[in-house]
Amino acid sequence: MKTVFVDTGAWIGITVARDQTHTAAAAYAKVLAEGNVSLLTTNYVLAEAFTRIRYDEGHSKALTFDALIREMIRRRQLSLGWITPSLHGHAMELFRRYSDHEFSVVDCASFVVARRRKVREVFGFDHDFVAMGFVLRPS
Repeated sequence: MKTVFVDTGAWIGITVARDQTHTAAAAYAKVLAEGNVSLLTTNYVLAEAFTRIRYDEGHSKALTFDALIREMIRRRQLSLGWITPSLHGHAMELFRRYSDHEFSVVDCASFVVARRRKVREVFGFDHDFVAMGFVLRPS
């Protein structure tokens, strides 16, 4: 089964109707759901998404997002890659190495997890993934 990494921008686009990426994110999420694709994200990505949703849309919307994530995990549609101290260390190595890019620590942790799980495709809108050799969708 194909696995796609889901980045922060995709979660926000799916959840926040007024976000500029909402239409594209919702349409692509539907394509992935119909294609029976396995999804992967990290606890760092979810923390970033929860924070943005909470600040921009309120606590209630963040709880709705939480319910979506828990249901996707329960149904085994989504697996969560936890950033361990070791993975964080590898992410920090990338963060230090690529000072010429505006990668966040969350981005670097995502790169590490996706590569280790041999995932090539990313659902999101952050072109930093393309710079690291991933296929970014929707394109």
